[in-house]
Amino acid sequence: MNAALNLRWLDWLVIAAYFAAMALIGLSAMRRVKTMDDYYMGSRRFGRLLMTLYAFGAGTHADSVVGVSSASYKLGMAGIWYQWIQIINTPFYWLLSPVFCRARCMTTAEFYEMRYGPSLGLLYGFMGIVINIGYLSVALLGSAKLIESLTAGQIGAVTATIAMTGVFLAYSMLGGLIATVWNEFIQGALTLVMSFLLLPFVWTAVGGIAGARQRIGNVDAVFSLTAPGEIGLYWIVAAAINQMFSVVAQPHILSNNAAGKTELDNRLGFCAGVMLKRVCTVLWALTGVLAIAIYGHGTVDGDHVFGSLVRDLLPAGFAGLMLASIMASVMDNGAVYVITSSALFTRNVLRMTKREVGVKQELLISRIFAVAFSAAGVALTFAHSDVPAAMRFMFNLVPLVGISFWLGLWWRRANRQGAWASFIASSCALAAGIWALGWTGDRYFPVLITFYLVIGVGAGIVVSLLTKPEKEAHLDRFFLTINTPLGQERRLDDLRASAAGDLA
Repeated sequence: MNAALNLRWLDWLVIAAYFAAMALIGLSAMRRVKTMDDYYMGSRRFGRLLMTLYAFGAGTHADSVVGVSSASYKLGMAGIWYQWIQIINTPFYWLLSPVFCRARCMTTAEFYEMRYGPSLGLLYGFMGIVINIGYLSVALLGSAKLIESLTAGQIGAVTATIAMTGVFLAYSMLGGLIATVWNEFIQGALTLVMSFLLLPFVWTAVGGIAGARQRIGNVDAVFSLTAPGEIGLYWIVAAAINQMFSVVAQPHILSNNAAGKTELDNRLGFCAGVMLKRVCTVLWALTGVLAIAIYGHGTVDGDHVFGSLVRDLLPAGFAGLMLASIMASVMDNGAVYVITSSALFTRNVLRMTKREVGVKQELLISRIFAVAFSAAGVALTFAHSDVPAAMRFMFNLVPLVGISFWLGLWWRRANRQGAWASFIASSCALAAGIWALGWTGDRYFPVLITFYLVIGVGAGIVVSLLTKPEKEAHLDRFFLTINTPLGQERRLDDLRASAAGDLA
């Protein structure tokens, strides 16, 4: 076993170099934040390479690595579906990306308001903040578990969580999205390195195919992409459908698809970033499965598997690199959640008070809100039992508000009453499924998904048909906006001029 905290001088050197680089980026970005568009969207100045690693980094955090390796250690390769379900949906993201880009919004709540009116903008404003608190708690839990295992318990999960929160909070408050995107670039590169680097060491320690077959009892079952009674075809299909309702309701997805210079930069960046994560997911799952051959099945806390392998197998310096990667992950993802939630609060929730504030005031309010938001995320972190359970919690929470997104995009007759009905009905169905019917864990996960999605979609359709439709001028403006490519805004100006009196 290595020295205290399992870190040598080379590990500390790597960590120090990382923090020095991040400090320089943060200070540089702080000088560029002049407007709220700079703070929230980076003035939409990023090219496709940065957008690719931004999409990859924003969707890839320590909990992704820990969750997949943990589930694969427990269930075999079937655990890959905790993050691989999006591979089925990725081609649709190419079609979805321009919708967010052409909406020309700064927050997803503005998109909902543009389609349904102020009440749905306010609903999403609140729900978007709740969703981000949930995502932050999962990211902190996964990162804390990884640090705890890397340091052999010398740094506990509570200490790690509080320390990481202080770091990303300061970083996001200073540099906004500009600093965050550049940090995503570094974090994405580090995550790719660590994902590819560990597997050869694990493979060598196991002894290749012969060693895996010898050490893992039922090797065919372990390497199967399904786990009978836990993750089967129904689970995979239901989770993939559920993810389509989830991805559109994630607050950071708008900036993932709208912070680039052009539509093509946004489109290529988002889809390429998502595909990079799918490749890394295979590596994380294989690592979790091969850990069975090294540690035995169930002898190690699943959430500690990935970190334990790094600690036990990689040479000096790599534990420091992994810690730097974790810190990068927490800094950029925590910053994304803070920034998008601050935007939702100041631009959508606070705006309902009809109080006008200047840029300096809005920045100050955003930064004060960021502290309260982070405290809520930390509190929720300690309520989760383990990383896979925390991931399932978010799988179920986010789609509740995503149902109305798809109804409004594909069905012109959908109205605000139907959108509210879909949210309320699906929320009640989710609560009933969990607490009244006891549908918890992987076994009942697809049943629960089917239950609340069918009820939510059905309620949205029925109530929309029974109530007054939205004004035609309002609908015309929405659909023209999302069908108008960037650079052709004159068509929108003409519509606004002709329909100014109808949208009151």
